[in-house]
Amino acid sequence: MVFIIATLLMVLFGDVRQAARLSDVRQSACLSTFTHDTRQAGRLSYFFGGEKYDLPAGARIIETQAITSPAHPNRALILWMLSPKDNPCEHCPEGYTCPDYTRGHYFSGPTRVSLVDTKTNKIINTIKVNADQAEPNEDSFDVPYKIQRGLSYFVAGSRKESKPVIMRLRDLNDDGKSLEFVLYDAQTCALMNTALIGYSESKDKVIHYPVVLNWQSEGKRETITSDWADRLFQQKSIKSGVWKYQVDYRGRGGTLDKYEVRYNAKSERFEGNVISKP
Repeated sequence: MVFIIATLLMVLFGDVRQAARLSDVRQSACLSTFTHDTRQAGRLSYFFGGEKYDLPAGARIIETQAITSPAHPNRALILWMLSPKDNPCEHCPEGYTCPDYTRGHYFSGPTRVSLVDTKTNKIINTIKVNADQAEPNEDSFDVPYKIQRGLSYFVAGSRKESKPVIMRLRDLNDDGKSLEFVLYDAQTCALMNTALIGYSESKDKVIHYPVVLNWQSEGKRETITSDWADRLFQQKSIKSGVWKYQVDYRGRGGTLDKYEVRYNAKSERFEGNVISKP
């Protein structure tokens, strides 16, 4: 406050250069305070627009997204990674391969989504993000920081490649609330795995939306529960809370898979049946 008053007085009395120097001193003092206060007991406190969040040392915030919730105001989502590795795509300017559709130029490493209280700056809960079919001890995901428009993640502007919006909140479970976003993971040209993450108002937590599918193939039945589903969250519902689509792998010696999936609002999960035929 003393810095501010002194600076205003100097500006009023014409000593602009001295005011500018004092402003620089104030900024340096703030920076010193930031550097001094942010590392404690192996953790790192991040300041963004006046907000402070306690994350592990080595954490890097990729994106933040405010939540609109009358029931629980002052909420935001943070996408962050732990000591991520930078993986620039050298061949992408010439052309994308299928796995590049969801990666482009990307960071890889342990990935988390946290729900925070923006008033108290406290982390409410955190979920882990792993690729589909990851090993039990595996802890890594690929998050693009520059990618081509129109392939998976939303990219604003007119440039062919640019920074994507990962946590693009929309109403993706047809409950009338824009509180969910999609993660994409194309391991091959055949599979476009999608996962839904969002804010649960009833739990006041960030959650994975699990997908429970009853598979029927050649007389055999199997129930599989996963955070990932092929192309599901790219689809538009045929009516509120119901998705129906098919994926044809027969050109690659696979099967024709017909999906019918419904959202169970009470359980906050997707449930459905898949009929798979050669």
